[in-house]
Amino acid sequence: MVKGGDTLSSVESVKMDNPYGIDDEVLKLTIESEADSYRLPDLITEPDSYVFVIWHRTDTPCTITFDIFGETVTSESSSQWTKVVKVKKVTDLDNTAIDIIPPTNSTTYFYEAYLARGTIDTSWTPAPEDNIEDIIGLKSEIKQTAERIDLVVGNLKGQMAELSIQANKISQRVEDVNSGLSSQIEQTEKNITQRVDDVENGLSTQIEQTEQDIIHSVGKTHVTAIRYIRDWLNGSNLDTSNRWAELNVMSNNVDIASGKIPICKNEEHEDVVVSNPELYTDGDTTRYIEASEGLKYLELDLGNVRNDIDSITVWHEYPLTSGEEQNGKIFNHKLQVSSDKNIWFTLYDSKYQQSGGYKEDPSGKTYFINDTIINDSFSSVQQTIDGINTTIQNVENNLKTEIKETANGFNVNIQKIQNDLENAKSSLNNAIDALNTSFNVELGKISGVIEGIDKETDEKISSAIEQSASGWQGVFKKYGMFEDGTSVKQLNVNINGDGIEVLNPGTSRSTKMNTQGFEGWFNGNKVFWMQEDATKTSRVYADRGVELPTLKMIPLTVQDSNSITRNGIAFVKTGGSS
Repeated sequence: MVKGGDTLSSVESVKMDNPYGIDDEVLKLTIESEADSYRLPDLITEPDSYVFVIWHRTDTPCTITFDIFGETVTSESSSQWTKVVKVKKVTDLDNTAIDIIPPTNSTTYFYEAYLARGTIDTSWTPAPEDNIEDIIGLKSEIKQTAERIDLVVGNLKGQMAELSIQANKISQRVEDVNSGLSSQIEQTEKNITQRVDDVENGLSTQIEQTEQDIIHSVGKTHVTAIRYIRDWLNGSNLDTSNRWAELNVMSNNVDIASGKIPICKNEEHEDVVVSNPELYTDGDTTRYIEASEGLKYLELDLGNVRNDIDSITVWHEYPLTSGEEQNGKIFNHKLQVSSDKNIWFTLYDSKYQQSGGYKEDPSGKTYFINDTIINDSFSSVQQTIDGINTTIQNVENNLKTEIKETANGFNVNIQKIQNDLENAKSSLNNAIDALNTSFNVELGKISGVIEGIDKETDEKISSAIEQSASGWQGVFKKYGMFEDGTSVKQLNVNINGDGIEVLNPGTSRSTKMNTQGFEGWFNGNKVFWMQEDATKTSRVYADRGVELPTLKMIPLTVQDSNSITRNGIAFVKTGGSS
């Protein structure tokens, strides 16, 4: 009721959003006289501890006064709902009413006003023996249950602090909504995680500590925007057919690609007619779309740019016969995404797989978009009892450096990645780096690996070198299909106390050199060697003959006086100059 008697003041029930964002009935109070207030009379009948709770808001900022059993409490009000919590210990019954006193010429709204003995909605339970102090939440909340305690403090500047205490976890968060800054600490019995984010500048720092390791990471991120997806095929290891089975694009556990129809195009981006393109997104992975041989792709338009994609899963025809299942079907496959069809990011390309790609199976292959966040620049330090791992990454320049340190030594790995997005997804999508450098130092051994692409043949090449106290070893490889039918050409070089050995493991040919001489080996047999002042061999072949100081033999076809054909002539030097 309105106390004071001024007829201009009024109380009514109106519809509006409550503090929980739900349309509901709230109390609207209009005060036009300083003598007026809204009274809740005769609320208690005996002394005890009581908790009074009420939500309030106003159209314009002002101060609201509450007279709670004779004690004055004030609260700042604005267009945002504010919760007031007042715990009052009543020792007598001289005043059993609560008055709500807004300022004059104001319109205020109130919601969920109630009074409880000793507690409020199970969120606060004062101990009877305690001398309960005043608790007022001008912009604060305290909630307590048997399982947890939650504290929230905020202000009109958009700054907020939260503290949550549970039996198995403590969480703290401080946030400035306007500036996009936030910090968070979470502690459990197994780990402590600290994170600081700057949304406006795309910066983040995180420290995670467990009983086993400590991980420090600093990154600059941006949101991945995807609208178009291209699924490329160019035959498989078993045949030249291009067969697409299914595509799922998941966002919050919903397939947003379902029912959308793809188009098929060739390498020149010309339309290719295919039957039943709707099979690509119908949810059935056992049926497929087939296109003619050669490089082709299915392109799917999601309809609009999406920033909330969690993962993309593709299915191609997997082996349907026992013979195919034994061999495994591996498509020549590439998956790309774009937001505008101008700039395309490659999530996967079988071209850079040493194995040639992955075997198709009924589960498909999933490419994780990592909650739509890709690291532009990233540095990480992981420390365990076994060692320290350091990673530094820059997507813009396609560079990545990894250093691993242990008690036995350290390893350095430097990479230049083929594609920006491939860089961020390499570990998830098994992408092979176009350029890779690795250097490893450990107790008693130094090793290095360099991988790259031959600029002339576009074939992958690699070299590995290892040095120990016993010697030096080098392996040089080139990958591709060659005239002799081999897919890998390899050369091994070994240097140790016994000498130098050059070996081709594919042909079983080797050459050895030491202080004792020079040797050639084939199929495990020594076929020639030099020893002191002699050269020995199991067989001699000379196209144009053999010439010694006193003997000369040449392959020459002649006929003697008897018309007998001779295929060679031998000359013995007897003196003179001939």
